[in-house]
Amino acid sequence: MIGKETFHTVSFVFLWLFLAFSPFSISLSQIFASLSLFFLFLHQIKNKELPKFPNALLFWIGLYISFLIFPLIEYQQIHWKKDIVKTEFGDLWMAFLLLHETSLTNLQKKKLQKAVLLGSIFLILSGLVSLFFHYRLAPYVMDGFRYIEGKRLPHLLANLNGISIYLPIGFQSTHLTYGGLLALYLPSLWEKTFVLFQKKQIRIHFWKVSLVFFSFSLLGFFLLFLNQSRSIWIGFLVSSILLYQNRKPSLKKILPWLVFGIFLILTMLIIFYHTNWIFQRAIDDIFTKRSLENQRIWIHKINFILIRENYLFGIGAGNYGERFIDSAIPIIDQFPELYYDLFITPKSHAHFDFLHDILLGGSFAFIFFMSFLWGICKHIESTRKQFLFSIGIFVVLIAGSFQCYLLDDEVLLPFMGLLSILPQLRKNKLDLHSTIKDQLGKRSTTVFQNRNYIPVSFGMILLWLFSSLTVTYLWSQTEDKDLVIHRTRSKDNFPSPFSQKSIGAEFPIPLPGNPKEWYFKLSGCLDKEVNLRTKPVIRKKPIQVKILWDKEFEKHLPNSIRVEIRKRESFDQDKEYKVHGERVLKTISLPITGKDHLVSIDPSDMLQEAPEFVDFGFWYEWEGKEPYLPRIEISGNCE
Repeated sequence: MIGKETFHTVSFVFLWLFLAFSPFSISLSQIFASLSLFFLFLHQIKNKELPKFPNALLFWIGLYISFLIFPLIEYQQIHWKKDIVKTEFGDLWMAFLLLHETSLTNLQKKKLQKAVLLGSIFLILSGLVSLFFHYRLAPYVMDGFRYIEGKRLPHLLANLNGISIYLPIGFQSTHLTYGGLLALYLPSLWEKTFVLFQKKQIRIHFWKVSLVFFSFSLLGFFLLFLNQSRSIWIGFLVSSILLYQNRKPSLKKILPWLVFGIFLILTMLIIFYHTNWIFQRAIDDIFTKRSLENQRIWIHKINFILIRENYLFGIGAGNYGERFIDSAIPIIDQFPELYYDLFITPKSHAHFDFLHDILLGGSFAFIFFMSFLWGICKHIESTRKQFLFSIGIFVVLIAGSFQCYLLDDEVLLPFMGLLSILPQLRKNKLDLHSTIKDQLGKRSTTVFQNRNYIPVSFGMILLWLFSSLTVTYLWSQTEDKDLVIHRTRSKDNFPSPFSQKSIGAEFPIPLPGNPKEWYFKLSGCLDKEVNLRTKPVIRKKPIQVKILWDKEFEKHLPNSIRVEIRKRESFDQDKEYKVHGERVLKTISLPITGKDHLVSIDPSDMLQEAPEFVDFGFWYEWEGKEPYLPRIEISGNCE
């Protein structure tokens, strides 16, 4: 016979399994989460109870409903598949995990927090395996513990004494998702370690357990560092300020640890920066707006175009990709050389959680998102002893200024799960009456001193969001023509800085070390005219590059010049899971005449179906000392 609490107990078990096993499989975690909700609803139906909706859930539902305002206005009806099932709106069900917030006791939530702790250990162990495993774990396991030819391989970080070390991603598909899960799960481990080491008696009595948790905490931090999720790094950095404000520890006590931590992090950064090109690229991309690795500037240029045109009702759920293309086509018509950059730019989301929601739901989404933030900040700050445990929620919210973590099922599900198990502080009537009386009796000149009205964390996240929006907007105002760049590469396809200086330079570039020969590749232009919704056709104008000959530097210029005409594939290598193929079509030896050299190629001489790049390879040789690279002149569209 089914008892009064049977369904509630089953719901609790599935919620425990969901929190513990989310780091392993998104499919498994979705099954456990949905079963937990299913049995929760059965419990409420059996006991004739109405669900108690917490404020955060109501605001989140309002946010997602705002995504349907535009489709309703535009089409006068909602299309079930197009606007609901196959769009961002389809993720709404995950928020119903917040119903557990009001259905669980604080004791039950304490037990569920142990599931999060176990999940953090699973997450670290899987990250350690992926660190040394030469296949991606998730597809390897799904394909029956075998590697299928063509599947994407992990990124190689380093090779130490014949041991390959890869970018740690655990069982996730990307390092960003793994970084998001580290942000949510690691604080539970750090809190446990902090509790064990806080009191000397506990540390001595449970020294073995303390040592194990301390070791896992260090491993988690190390994996977080190696994972290279820069947005999560920034999220932790900003959230540490919130943690300090909440705990208010003695500065004398934490200063030695703070100095040691900063020194350790800087040392690791410097070592990795100078020894690992992937890590170097990760750091360099933070300070460049013309990176072909992330295309952020194009995403945000289009974002602000869409906001200006749809600030009131938004563009609606499921419409971001199409509206992105609509806004990109006029740019490509004006600057054909930007087609490839815009083609490979991710078009599925705005790479900014807050901005993406505003784009979909307009001003209504803004109101609901702000209300949601206020609700969860107020809740977390009311449970001060759980602040470190829940700091990952703030990390994800802050890191969402660089990625759409709340659109990622693997991150959104445990994010909602953590919110649902935060303890509720219940006050009796006498306490409530005293609190109200005290508040009315206060004569404060500003409400900002009252944490009950404006949570400090809410104010800080608000400041962070609008600062990020301001910087992003100013960044996006870079002129389109200024984003055209012809890159130089070495023979091994690494960046060639000195060669890059010779492109569009005012004077020839002196080379260090007096080399007798110098080779580099120069990226050219597409051999076809094509836009995002048109078929490629052979361009009519020839592809040209000019080597300028400066008479006053003639004794330093090359005595021999050979130019390779190269072809390079132009598909999206991230989607195709392979590197661009390239080949040399022909090599031209240029006579030294003391005049400028114009190299011209007729695109009709190189027929093939798909658009390809026409690149150039330059091979210079010198007989004298003090060699200089001649200046190279190339236009945006190589005309």
